[in-house]
Amino acid sequence: MHSRLLLLLWAAHLYGHAPVLPPVAGPLTVQGSRLLDRAGTPVVLRGINVQPADLKDPAVTFGIIRVRWNLNAVRMPASAEASIIDAALANNLAVVLVGGGEAEWRQWGGNARVLFEIVGAGPLAALRAMGLDGPVIWMGPEIGDPQVVYGARTDLGDSGKVLEPFRGLLGRRPVMATEWGAGGACSEVALVLALLDFENQGISSMATTSGGCEGTEQAVIQWMTGDPGGFGSLRAQAIANAAGGPASPLVPGALMALFVEQLGPERGVSGGFDPQGRLPLELQGTRVLLNGVPAPVLFTSAFQINIQVPFELRPGTLANLQVFGRQVPSNLLPVPVIEAAPELFQDFSNGHVVATNQDGGRNGAGSPAPFGTIVVLYGTGGGLTNGSRITGTAAPAPHPVLLAPSTVAVAGRAAEVLFAGEVPGFVGLVQINVRLPQAIEGAPASPRTVPVVNPAQLLSPAEINLPSSAIHFSWTPLL
Repeated sequence: MHSRLLLLLWAAHLYGHAPVLPPVAGPLTVQGSRLLDRAGTPVVLRGINVQPADLKDPAVTFGIIRVRWNLNAVRMPASAEASIIDAALANNLAVVLVGGGEAEWRQWGGNARVLFEIVGAGPLAALRAMGLDGPVIWMGPEIGDPQVVYGARTDLGDSGKVLEPFRGLLGRRPVMATEWGAGGACSEVALVLALLDFENQGISSMATTSGGCEGTEQAVIQWMTGDPGGFGSLRAQAIANAAGGPASPLVPGALMALFVEQLGPERGVSGGFDPQGRLPLELQGTRVLLNGVPAPVLFTSAFQINIQVPFELRPGTLANLQVFGRQVPSNLLPVPVIEAAPELFQDFSNGHVVATNQDGGRNGAGSPAPFGTIVVLYGTGGGLTNGSRITGTAAPAPHPVLLAPSTVAVAGRAAEVLFAGEVPGFVGLVQINVRLPQAIEGAPASPRTVPVVNPAQLLSPAEINLPSSAIHFSWTPLL
């Protein structure tokens, strides 16, 4: 037992969570010991039992099951209302319908992701007589029908007991634990060992979430996501300035990146201005709320969402962050709001900061900035500006100026900040014009690439080309 638990812990540490389960692509078919989808790919159903009477909002609940819990199936009575079954199918879940008769078979039998659970030779024969020749969940001993997945309710207990109903079938026929966690040794170890057995044997399983062993639901979520809060759960460590850098608090008006899992569309989508000049508050089904205030969404994808932090947030407070993807809510995450936390944009292909030289050319290896000239840097997270600003709209002309004074030090000496404010026509983009000091005595004459750093570690390391190896930039608002 101890060796198996160590194996489980090692696997959880290595992978973080189970692989993302793709949607079940019907029609399904049985071939030997495997359940296959329409492409001939083996399918293992991972799901839970649901009671229709317990569903307050089926669309949201099934979305959470599919997206946040990383499951691909649910099991419910065939007598459930059609709207509830439709909601499960709309969220790309396979549905196992228990019981029912001719009316239900005719209504759902043509759906490629619906499986009927049958007890008794009579109902099975009647279903086949109607022309429904696809896989069924058969609750009984082995029979001659080749399109059968053998189901059984399984009890927990010592190692291997959960597999007892399937002895003689494993490796020969596809099987499903239709209600596991409903009895036996209700312990954390028993739950984990059952999950390990299902995984090792490729057994489809439907966990009991009410009236069963306490902790079954949480064990399933932990197993499938590696995260007790659910797949796609927001984490403070995965919120950063959109320009880059480490995890960051929120700054009013700043562009922020939320690194998520399966909370946005599979393919990335960028938002644009509407006829009123505002960015969308919902993009491809993605919404982001901060203290209930919707944040403009500039970009959304399955793994990253970029927003502008509303100007309405007050520094020195905590804001509750929540993401809705296709109506599926994330957890609520309190995030600090501070006055400023700037980062400079950089070219991530080479680590060079995005900067413009005085001659209008892009700063780079072949075009360093001479001493005494003006360099323009670009970032976000500088905080509030003078004048009123409307969240999600482009900065007006003339340039709104940052309220917090900014300084730039070069080789330990103060450089002249000529301007620090937002760029008209852009959202959340800050521009800093800096006059470099005159040449430093003893500095090499040849151009060198030097780091742009911030002593307070508010900026991530980037680089700018200057004719000296001793120049370091820092952009530190005086809070």
